[in-house]
Amino acid sequence: MDKFFPHKDLSYKIIGFLYKVRSAYGNSQKEIIYQNALVEELEEAKIPYKREVDIPIISSKTKKRLGNYRADFLIDNKIIVEIKAIKFTFNKLEQQVFSYLKSTPYEIAYLVNFGSPKLYLKRYILTNDRKFSVVSVSPKSVESVSLGFTLMELLIVIGLIALIAVVTLVFFNPIVQINKAYDAKRKHDLSELQKAFEDYYNDKGCYPKVDEVCYDADTNLVNIYSYFGSWTNKKVISQVCHICGNEADPPQFSSFSPYLSQLPCDPQHSKKQYLYNVEAKPGLIGPKTPAEAKNDCPQWYNLYANLSNADDLQSKELGCVKGACGIRYDEDAVTFLIPSGTINPYPLGYEYGVASPNRKVAVTDRYACYSGNECNYCYETYERCIQENPDCPAIYASKGNCCVEHPAA
Repeated sequence: MDKFFPHKDLSYKIIGFLYKVRSAYGNSQKEIIYQNALVEELEEAKIPYKREVDIPIISSKTKKRLGNYRADFLIDNKIIVEIKAIKFTFNKLEQQVFSYLKSTPYEIAYLVNFGSPKLYLKRYILTNDRKFSVVSVSPKSVESVSLGFTLMELLIVIGLIALIAVVTLVFFNPIVQINKAYDAKRKHDLSELQKAFEDYYNDKGCYPKVDEVCYDADTNLVNIYSYFGSWTNKKVISQVCHICGNEADPPQFSSFSPYLSQLPCDPQHSKKQYLYNVEAKPGLIGPKTPAEAKNDCPQWYNLYANLSNADDLQSKELGCVKGACGIRYDEDAVTFLIPSGTINPYPLGYEYGVASPNRKVAVTDRYACYSGNECNYCYETYERCIQENPDCPAIYASKGNCCVEHPAA
């Protein structure tokens, strides 16, 4: 027997019974109901007990019998159990139970109050050679070591815990929540840029040029050309670059900084970036003349972002599902001049975007399917493309997007 915790195994069984009774009958019954319910548990477990038993109180001086203390239960002639069903447990009652231990040969007692909002259960230990220890019992400690629960009850508890864990992961998956937070920031950033661009336009009659907002305007600028009937006549119609305040300031940022002191940056930069597509006055290949530069006053723009959540509702409403937004790639009309080393060089495959009031977010009108080592056009909707090409390994937002993934196609 444990010197400091006598009758430990029996104690844990009793505690288990008490919690089962509370679970079954709540906190609004009379004391007799809880007592009778405990009797059922003890008899089922074949543990001997006595009810309303007179326990002699012995004088510490003369060792004579001073009187009797009537206990609710004396279990296995070892443990005293006092059961109450009152709104509060008073200190006087606790002191009384403890004094009974001091005056009797028994070393352990339990005071239980079923009437409190939470089951009140206090264990008193006063060994005959070291009568000093008073220990509170918590439900947590009971559940972890109690031998009073059946195997079936333990399995039910374990199953419920597992179910709660699964539900928590499904509804509060940390990766999903992080991705949603990333996307919320992206949408907020593009909204802030949109407001600043409109303020800029109201003051200057133009939207910002690439060298005012793009950190890579000098190194990774992508020109969008139109053929205008023949290859030799192709001219710049717009320009594409990337915005990120974590990078070096754009060459001419000082002219834009009054409208937005700090440019935003994609939360997963440089894996993902904000794309700025802005109008450029048509000009032949090569450096612009001073006259061309002076007349370069952009009248429209698009801003794009890659999202982390493939099922984003706004992305679907825009028609940007599966990266369907960005510069349209039409082999008969548009081509890109891509500098070497450009990050995410092709302005394709974006799931979200905003635009100037006179322009819409560009959405692809032809998807592509990679099959037979070729990127073949499908149809004008993603859903139809999937229906008509169920065996395709992937569906892309454009033939150009497909070719980026499969450069040999």
